[in-house]
Amino acid sequence: MRLVEIGIRELQNLVNKSADISLNTFDKAKRAIEEGKASEAREEVKKDVEELRRLREEIDELALEIIARYQPLASELRFVRASMDLGYAFMRFGRYSYDALAAFARAQSLDAKCKPQYYSKLAPIVEKMMSDAILSLKKKDALLALKVISKDDEVDEIYHNALIEIMREYENVPCAVVEALSLKFLERAADHSAHVATQTVFIVEGRYPE
Repeated sequence: MRLVEIGIRELQNLVNKSADISLNTFDKAKRAIEEGKASEAREEVKKDVEELRRLREEIDELALEIIARYQPLASELRFVRASMDLGYAFMRFGRYSYDALAAFARAQSLDAKCKPQYYSKLAPIVEKMMSDAILSLKKKDALLALKVISKDDEVDEIYHNALIEIMREYENVPCAVVEALSLKFLERAADHSAHVATQTVFIVEGRYPE
């Protein structure tokens, strides 16, 4: 086995580990928000984000080492290049999960009992996008990746319609702010899901989808 293949295998393991942690972190934050336990879960989710940040740095260092020390083939180089974007995307998944959780935790600290009415509607859709994006990457399934990308517009529409409803219906200002913030974090997580899927297409086909 070539040395570059050993390095790429290690890089793949790091990327997969980061992907799995990011998805688990999102689910952990979502369940805590829906169960009204945002404050209790905050430190645990924050630790996950720190681990994702550490993994991102490790991915970047290894990717640069592979490029500098070895001579990866074109297909190998595509994965090495994409891995740096993927490490960042998975770190952002974790960060958006934490930010949504923190918004509800702050409301709890003010004794504001905010129900995640709109968050709970959008979160499962975004979680499915994240899950499918990661699956497309692991299986190198460009068709599934394209389906993920196509869902981004749907999420944007749901997000903007929900904001309008919040502005029209919410009388509780703190909860309106929390819901709006949490929806924004979900919308950004959906964007990064589409970005992960875009990297899958690049790895498989050597081009970015139009």
